[in-house]
Amino acid sequence: MSFSMETGGSSFRVVIIGGSLAGLMCGIALKHSGYEVQIIEQDGNERQSHMSGVGLGPSVDHFLQRHDRLYSAFSQRTSCIQTLKNGTPRVLATGNRDITSWDAFYYRLRSNFDGYISSYYPSAPQPSETDGSVIYDARQKVLGVVPAEPDGSYMILSILDRDTEEEYQKKAHLIIGADGPDSLIRAKYLPTVQRSYVGYIAWRGTVPEREVSVKTREMFNDSIMTYMMREGHCVVYTIAGAEGSLEPGERLLNFCWYDNETAEALDEIMIDAVDGHRHHNTVPTGKVRENIWSARLERAKDELPAPFLEIVTRIRRPFVQVITEFQPRSPRAAFEDGKVLLVGDALSLMRPHTAQGVAQAAFHALATEDYVAGKISVKEWEDRVLRFSLLHSSQSVWWGKFYQENIATALFWGIRYWMCYTLEKVRSWWNKDESMHRVSPSVRKSA
Repeated sequence: MSFSMETGGSSFRVVIIGGSLAGLMCGIALKHSGYEVQIIEQDGNERQSHMSGVGLGPSVDHFLQRHDRLYSAFSQRTSCIQTLKNGTPRVLATGNRDITSWDAFYYRLRSNFDGYISSYYPSAPQPSETDGSVIYDARQKVLGVVPAEPDGSYMILSILDRDTEEEYQKKAHLIIGADGPDSLIRAKYLPTVQRSYVGYIAWRGTVPEREVSVKTREMFNDSIMTYMMREGHCVVYTIAGAEGSLEPGERLLNFCWYDNETAEALDEIMIDAVDGHRHHNTVPTGKVRENIWSARLERAKDELPAPFLEIVTRIRRPFVQVITEFQPRSPRAAFEDGKVLLVGDALSLMRPHTAQGVAQAAFHALATEDYVAGKISVKEWEDRVLRFSLLHSSQSVWWGKFYQENIATALFWGIRYWMCYTLEKVRSWWNKDESMHRVSPSVRKSA
């Protein structure tokens, strides 16, 4: 099955479940192709700050070149990855990589999708006459999806309005499940694919550049800096500041400390400071208990070098993220004869070390654009997105094993990744199609 503008056009309705980055990129691509697109998001329009960085890459660059109608800079370019050893930075890899904040990217995509006005983007880009109509429906929760009777020519969604508590139905010719790691769509069609704890968590937070010493600020100015410990590591890099500012001093230093924790330890760490309930995957800013964070700072004094210690001790609103992945991997991405698709983290949840989550979402959005335009079949679409996710999730697991476990384990998973890499090279050559690899020729490892 495939779609085309000739048979679809403005009468062809696309409903996207999930209004975060993956859903917005799919929505923008299809809006610019002339389709009627509705995004259904259970949270509000103003999203709580994620206080985290977003790594861009070739897939995101390609998406932005095709679909971004805003022209102001919103990302910080890094030139290398370094590690701090005996107080001296050592280059691990060179190559340009653009990084921004989750917030800056979200509001940029919102501006491109429905012209949403925010402090990041106070004016909307000029629409095109060929754009399809769009709507971003906030505080609406999808309860279920079923094929329409009797022929299943379209899908029916059951939706709850979280403000009025009223339930209603909506029809769609195509449903895109971009509803994240706890996806309703994945749970319906792939119930055995479960979110699984990988054995470590991330202690995270941001600090304005102006609040650290000049020496520390310069160390992290144009590189991603890591610090390796026994079965753990820290990462610091610069991201856009308040309202997307890239001005030196106004930017943020993004801090992340990955540390192994038992499942039993999580029962203590993940308790909410306000109401005492246990969070499953993230303790948000303002909810980490004071005694838990104080204990982490005491460990930092014993284990972290001066630049990293200076940053972590200045974090005012820390948060904790449990690192998870899907077990087993999603074996499918298209359902109901191509009328239901899974994209982004709803399909494949990557570990954060390779910064491929947003690149995956962009790749899926571009592939979906081709599918709906009738350029590729649903089988070809599914093959593309599964190949991309397999290759890059394998790499993210390898890096996670390298950072958090022993060398023997990392070697085993490294071999598995390079087998996937080689297989993908051969497959793309044989099929004469695009490779799923992301590293450009300009990125090279340092001796």
